[in-house]
Amino acid sequence: MRGVFFWEDGGLVLDKANPYGGLLAQAMRKIGVELEAGYPDTISHKWVHANKGRIDVLHLNWPHYMYDRTEVEDHVARCAEVIDCLALARTLGYRVVWTVHNLYPHESSNPDLDHLARIALTSLADTLIVHCERARELVRIHFHRTENVFVIPHGNFIEPYPNTVSRTMARRQLGLEDDQFVYFNFGNVRRYKGIERLVEVFSSLPGDRLRLLLGAKYYTKYGQEVAEAVSKADERVVVRSSRFFANEELQLLFNAADVGVFPFSEVLTSGSVITALSFGIPAIVPATGCLPEAVLPDAGLVYDPNETDGLRRAMQEVQQWDVPAKKEAARLRAHELDWTQIAERTRRVYEYNESKRSGSLLND
Repeated sequence: MRGVFFWEDGGLVLDKANPYGGLLAQAMRKIGVELEAGYPDTISHKWVHANKGRIDVLHLNWPHYMYDRTEVEDHVARCAEVIDCLALARTLGYRVVWTVHNLYPHESSNPDLDHLARIALTSLADTLIVHCERARELVRIHFHRTENVFVIPHGNFIEPYPNTVSRTMARRQLGLEDDQFVYFNFGNVRRYKGIERLVEVFSSLPGDRLRLLLGAKYYTKYGQEVAEAVSKADERVVVRSSRFFANEELQLLFNAADVGVFPFSEVLTSGSVITALSFGIPAIVPATGCLPEAVLPDAGLVYDPNETDGLRRAMQEVQQWDVPAKKEAARLRAHELDWTQIAERTRRVYEYNESKRSGSLLND
């Protein structure tokens, strides 16, 4: 079986791109499924006809990535072309699969079009993959799809990131001390990530030995401005910012932390949270999307984002944790998100017969 996996510009690699796609492709190859990288301009009527019989599955992940254009007219035209090509592919015998990593783009320039595109894709796809039961319910609510929607968890990120630097060595290189309690946040600086709120709440916490370490990636003026401003808000905030962190650099940031804090205002799944667990870092997360199903109680703390003081109380509570025990629980949770099992379940989704029942493939 051969599929095209529409991922990121970096392709299906374990560095220079989100490693999710590369890890899945690697695990699928071991069970006889070859995935090759698809790109925004891959899909066309000519391509669909030319690859009939060679490609069995078209696996989409970020639909917006496939039709995003600068000009509105081009944006709409490319979206229509992608949907039309997928419809053609279905008639020619391709199987279409969509992994719903998020319901909508986090920063959409055309929400109405994005909604229509997802309604069309949901109708066209043979099967949908979601990362948790809550996501399956949201797919029903937003896109009215209830059949052939399968829960397969987001896999861990243990393999691609070196993890040989000790806590003491990591802190020494970052200018942190062993007796400090270090909160950590990592990821692209975007409005929905809640970075400004995190800094505000942290600054309200008393304690000279508290530190907030930010591994801030930015690609926009907004991200750069936030990264530059937060370090001025509180002298206890330590910022390491870059447009790109090499895999080897990440272990310094994660291994220096006691706990990760990810106060998303809206999210379905989070690679940053999965990365934290993969480094054995427990996480504070809001009860949003798939986060409560990813961060089990022993491996972190889930707070109610609708409570005004929820994040602050969570950040206070974790200071009393047995941190080594929580780190071990986080590490064990990451190992449960095993790519071998995920690949096998994904292969079953590719082969799924529509006459069978809809549901989770976790225990099938």
